[in-house]
Amino acid sequence: MQVTFGPQVARRVLRYELDRLCEQAGKTHAQAGERLGVSRVGFTHLVSGKNLPSRPALEILMDFFGRPDRVPMMLELLAVARLKPDQQGTVQQDIESSSSMNDFELFIGLEAVAAGIEVFEPLLITGLLQTEAYARELITYHASITLGVNIEASVALRLRRQSAITREASSAELWCVAEEQVLRRPIGGTAVMAGQLDHLLQMTQRLNINFQVIPRDVAVHPALKGTFYLLRFEDDWRVAYEETRRVAYYYDAPDAVEDYTKVMNHLRHLALSPKRSRALIATVRKEIQ
Repeated sequence: MQVTFGPQVARRVLRYELDRLCEQAGKTHAQAGERLGVSRVGFTHLVSGKNLPSRPALEILMDFFGRPDRVPMMLELLAVARLKPDQQGTVQQDIESSSSMNDFELFIGLEAVAAGIEVFEPLLITGLLQTEAYARELITYHASITLGVNIEASVALRLRRQSAITREASSAELWCVAEEQVLRRPIGGTAVMAGQLDHLLQMTQRLNINFQVIPRDVAVHPALKGTFYLLRFEDDWRVAYEETRRVAYYYDAPDAVEDYTKVMNHLRHLALSPKRSRALIATVRKEIQ
């Protein structure tokens, strides 16, 4: 998959990956700094984004964390992070073992540290709100037409992503707008869809989740080209994301983000309110009993 993004996106994912791999390896910032020959504060500056690591530093850290396999991806990120603010880089992201386009590492790295996630979804229940059974149906089908997909690992990855909105500390706010057909597409049959709609009703009771449905009598709206995401971070930096089957794009230029924001606001206006959307979900659920 070809992924196009700018230096701000690369910096964010570098920060996330360094901190995540350090924790995963059971190392402290002080230990990582010592391995690099710098202080704890020196390493913390890397994971806070104040400084960029050098190529040798990345190679040393990946070896120290027991993840030398991550070196190629981290070096690609570093190369894009060093670009000028108005430049964009393009890298190839291997998706053969992924369960879907947006389960690849670059997106997950941003999603995991976002304070707010907005998504428009015209076809499926968004991944953050899927049940295991619903996700498994989608991933199993994907595996039947795509070589190299590990179904169990892919299902587990899809479910781990959901911690962004379910974790107790600093859970992200999710605002999803979906087409009515999302509720009616019979993924996996009656039992799977009944469980999925029950889960959706349960999740939309959470204070950090808003879910709105665009009724099927709305013929035209500004997002007929497909799914897109808007991610917001604690420092109010924002990025828009969309993808085709083979290419993904990240936009963090203010005018691009504003364009996607206007589209999302228009979709919210066209959609049923969260309360009326929940009522529609409940109605569709009764219809499939």
